[in-house]
Amino acid sequence: MKFRKYQAKARRTSGHLLWLYAAAVAAVAGFTAFVTALLCSLYLSTGASGAGFAVNRTVFAVVFVLISALIVGAGWIRLRQLSAGGHVVAESLGGRRITREQAGFAERRLLNVVEEMAIASGVRMPKVYILPETGLNAFAAGMEQRDAVIGITHGALQAFDRSELQAVVAHEFSHILNGDMRRNMQLCGCLYGLQMITMLGRLFINGDPQSHIRHAENRNLPTIFLGMVLLCIGFAGSLAAGWIQAAISRQREFLADASAVQFTRQSDGLASALYKVAVAPNRRLTSPHAAEYAHFMFESVHEADIFDKLAATHPDILTRIERLSPAKARIWQSEIRRAQTVRPAFFYIPNGASFSDGLQQAITPNRENTIYRQQRQAEQLAENIRRICPQSLQLREEMLRYRPKHWLSAEGDSERLMVVLAALFAPAALAEAETEWAARFPLRSAFYRRLQQHPLPQPLHRALLEYLLPSIAALPQSEQDYLNTQLHLLLANHTLPAPKAFLWLLASAWLPQFGHQIHAENNNITEHLIDTVTEWTKQGGALNAAARQNLPQALHQAGMLPRRSRATAMERCRQIIIESSEIPCTAEAEEVLRIYGQLADS
Repeated sequence: MKFRKYQAKARRTSGHLLWLYAAAVAAVAGFTAFVTALLCSLYLSTGASGAGFAVNRTVFAVVFVLISALIVGAGWIRLRQLSAGGHVVAESLGGRRITREQAGFAERRLLNVVEEMAIASGVRMPKVYILPETGLNAFAAGMEQRDAVIGITHGALQAFDRSELQAVVAHEFSHILNGDMRRNMQLCGCLYGLQMITMLGRLFINGDPQSHIRHAENRNLPTIFLGMVLLCIGFAGSLAAGWIQAAISRQREFLADASAVQFTRQSDGLASALYKVAVAPNRRLTSPHAAEYAHFMFESVHEADIFDKLAATHPDILTRIERLSPAKARIWQSEIRRAQTVRPAFFYIPNGASFSDGLQQAITPNRENTIYRQQRQAEQLAENIRRICPQSLQLREEMLRYRPKHWLSAEGDSERLMVVLAALFAPAALAEAETEWAARFPLRSAFYRRLQQHPLPQPLHRALLEYLLPSIAALPQSEQDYLNTQLHLLLANHTLPAPKAFLWLLASAWLPQFGHQIHAENNNITEHLIDTVTEWTKQGGALNAAARQNLPQALHQAGMLPRRSRATAMERCRQIIIESSEIPCTAEAEEVLRIYGQLADS
């Protein structure tokens, strides 16, 4: 895409649009003053026979000054409030700050992506917030980089894969670097005076989900009528604010899309994220403050109707995709246009219900059920590790005392897990791949360099592996497949020496799919197992590409044997290992056999 051309055009255009604010204030104040003065003149002239009437200049001047002062004063007060930082925006939208200590797997992945973008862009790590919304959206807010926040909806966190999430976060970081974040905060304050009457009207009609006004018993007919009157009075100001907001925001979105491509060095992730947003069943944000912050968002917060099209804060989503990838835009065009013509139902999450319940009803119940099932599998795996390997608790405590924060940050993140696992299994393969990564995957390369700068002692490798395995089980199946494929490609031409081979066999024991196994039929499982173990001992406990598949497969197939036959076969394999003089660490090899045997028994 011609992103440098779009960057230059966006900067030139949006710079002139800020002058429209003064004109809008004058126009709204003048219109209100003219109507008020005209009505006063009509009232005063009633009963005067044969006399004409004219606009009362005194009334016009007084009302003009009062309305102008009200708009500017409200904007100044709002700017003072927003000067506290981006957290004001996030919290007014119902956001919840996440930290690594309290984050789940998906939230840790988000924190990792934000951290990578912060390093790549050279800015401070912003605070991260999750909005309790089903729609797919994100934003950046703050007056300075030191008080910046990144916010993302819960729906987006669940719907986007890592590359899409990375592209969306890169888009928001470009708003921080290009000065859009500060401009948006200033614009929000300036436009507040133009929008405040309309916002009050919406507040009386819809209620505030963060206060008692939301409850149905507090929303009576007079309150709703007052809200409708305020909406009518504030229509002109809101319309003017919307046009200014839209004109500035549309240009900056093109610039942010272009800058996101520079950060990630690929456009597919952003195009795919925009496609998911376009066809999502729900786009609107339920917060009554959403309209005020519409220009902060990754994509429009309202469904498209005639007024939204006139004052759209974001360019047409298909146009954005076309600038990123014309080929994909042609493929997705009919589906996106069809989704835009179907107005989805409004999704309401009752008070007292958990957000997960609403998300399950609003988006995809099957996906939510899958997420819960994977989380239960991860918890069960962690329990099995503690039960079968009680010494793992002591090893884990020792590792956590060492505080390998960069290594632990891979938890729940398929991209970082691939790098960490490769570092545990085959550091030489990782060193060879780093040259290619530096050119094609700079963020992956930067993470690998951080691991090199903070090496993990060899005795803690197993503890780290067992700590990370449950987070692999909790990954979506597509990300597990990606992790397995990338790991096998990375290790394809490398043989794992005995200490690393034991780690591989442990990983394949706890996660059978980890070994990328070939499900071949063997008529004599016991004979196949003994032959495979014998061949492994002849190689000194090392595992080449074929053995990394064959040995875990043979050990898992032993679980199909009757208990007594399986115990006999495992004991025979143990004797082969003990009698072998070529395996350097027989205790570790025996431990591997014990774990496979106990897993089969359970």
